[in-house]
Amino acid sequence: MRTVFLALALFAAPTVLIAQEAARYVSAKDLAAKVAETKDGLVNVTIPTGPGAQVLIARRDRTGLVEVHARLADEFIVQAGAAVVLVGGRVEGGAETAPGERRGGEIAGGTRYPVGPGDVLWIPAGQPHQVIVPAGGSFTYIVAKYEAKPAS
Repeated sequence: MRTVFLALALFAAPTVLIAQEAARYVSAKDLAAKVAETKDGLVNVTIPTGPGAQVLIARRDRTGLVEVHARLADEFIVQAGAAVVLVGGRVEGGAETAPGERRGGEIAGGTRYPVGPGDVLWIPAGQPHQVIVPAGGSFTYIVAKYEAKPAS
């Protein structure tokens, strides 16, 4: 009888409700408008997401600085234009701009990835990378950022 009572107690436990978030929608037209004008060759705008997520849309009209994010991986989803993204190698120069964030300098070595509309590029945390935009070109992409987790 005790076994039956325990089983009933476990299955009758109160349900915990998780607060539901509202959906968020931004049209392609609105995203394009947000990155229509660059300042110093770059514009990036946060796209609405949920807790724990970070997604941006960016447009570059010229080559960007070398970047290294110690704790964040980037996933680029190309929307328009073309660029070469240099990933890996060794950074020479540059400076820490925030905890775990380094900008500037040059990449020695690395792999060049030519990217265009529809392409996706994953850049693991800690990997130097640089977006190289051809002269007179423009490059628009969505960047989803993921916190690096230690391997289990």
